[in-house]
Amino acid sequence: MRFRREPNANRNFPAHCPYCAGEGLFPDETSDFAWKCTECLRIFEVKFYGQDAPEHAPAPTKSTEEALQVSLAHHGHDAVLRKEK
Repeated sequence: MRFRREPNANRNFPAHCPYCAGEGLFPDETSDFAWKCTECLRIFEVKFYGQDAPEHAPAPTKSTEEALQVSLAHHGHDAVLRKEK
């Protein structure tokens, strides 16, 4: 006999109850996405549907060293800049 169901990878944990802002939330057996608030005794569902893909991919970020050098150059600190090889 099993007392627990397999974890649902799609179940998102809400930070607070959408009705009373209570933080005493526990999974409810009503559905795979249901949560029960212990403060207002309401049961609600939270589902995550995903994100839309952006129209344009963002530019790759600079490394910490590159960002530091750009910032130093921007603020006029020529003496500490590394020379490009």
